[in-house]
Amino acid sequence: MPARLRFVATILALGVLFGSPVQTPAAAPGGATEKPPLLSASTILPKAILIGPNHGVDDKVKNDGYMNIYTLHSPKGDLRVVSTARLYAAIHELDAAAAMDKVNKGGQFGKSLAKSGVDTVKGAVNLVIHPIDSISGAASGVGKAFSRTQASMQDRRPKDDDGAAGELLGYNQAKRDTAKTFGVDPYSKNPILQTSLKKLVGAGFAGSLTGAAAKVAIPGGVGIAVSAVSETNALKNIDVATPPEDLFQANRERLKTMGATTDMADLFVENHHFTPTEQTRLVMALDRMTGIGGRPLFINLCILTDDDDLAFFRTRMAELYENINVTSDRLDHFVMAGKFLAATTATGGFLVAYPLDYLAWTPTMAGIAKNFAAAAQKSGAKTKKLVVSGAVSPLAAKMLQAGGWTVVQLREGLR
Repeated sequence: MPARLRFVATILALGVLFGSPVQTPAAAPGGATEKPPLLSASTILPKAILIGPNHGVDDKVKNDGYMNIYTLHSPKGDLRVVSTARLYAAIHELDAAAAMDKVNKGGQFGKSLAKSGVDTVKGAVNLVIHPIDSISGAASGVGKAFSRTQASMQDRRPKDDDGAAGELLGYNQAKRDTAKTFGVDPYSKNPILQTSLKKLVGAGFAGSLTGAAAKVAIPGGVGIAVSAVSETNALKNIDVATPPEDLFQANRERLKTMGATTDMADLFVENHHFTPTEQTRLVMALDRMTGIGGRPLFINLCILTDDDDLAFFRTRMAELYENINVTSDRLDHFVMAGKFLAATTATGGFLVAYPLDYLAWTPTMAGIAKNFAAAAQKSGAKTKKLVVSGAVSPLAAKMLQAGGWTVVQLREGLR
């Protein structure tokens, strides 16, 4: 049996398509709060996403009260993936990585690398290919942030993941160009994608392989070879081939235009937990919310981001607020509710929007809801609305509605 078929058969045997039903969250004494549930992938994801030629989603899905934590199986190892949105992106990246491997294996590109004699470049490629790390952990960075409500800054980000030498040799630009051809983020922290991307770029750079050549080399073109199940629409307004320094400079200028100080702009841009692409997505979302006050509050909050998953969460939060602003509730300005962000609307409402997968009514969430209610009362809000991109547990919905909240569950979220 071919290796790919054996892999698919193994995933099927694990029950990816026929997993156990969703487990009912256990209620705490008194029934006032609940524990985060253990979910079943087969009941919360489309069948087309559960398994594919290059992946399988484990049926057991942990939830920390806010985000779903998936185990994504692949022939090259398992990945721990936080959030449904990130899962879709990771699946797309695995398909892209497989397509890259096909190009690298089937063409003359590997041979041209040996013939080129460019030892410097070959050595650089070897240095930037890292083994896949072991995956562990039961809580997402988002969940931890909700619990502690604050974070700290880390070191300054590097200008590019492969350094100045790679930029001078043209390697970094080739990597960005190739990523653009395959419709992926060159700064993705998916180790499987990065390994395939760097191997292909190393061979292509030494053998003068261009993005166009790679595209032609894939039967049917990239559009067929690479799955369309990711957040690729989020990249449509960003040229990922642009040098990161250019993105950083443009982001600084946009931030200053919306009222951020030079120090604030610099601190945010230098936060390495936001990839250049995520940072640009977030800034562009805020930039498009023209005339809405308090946008520097959003940036100030993001400066303190100390976790990669939390950075992705806040990027999607900016996009969620932007989406709401143009589709349902015109925003007036952002406000802080303690250490959490909210917004007021043009009609006098109080709005909280979070790209959550599944919100459970945990003791922590019950306390956060009280803080939001107090902030809404202080602002004199006429209405209170909570929007989540995923779902809300029955108990959470009941308790929030009892507190006067309108709860909107988008379920599918922003793709």
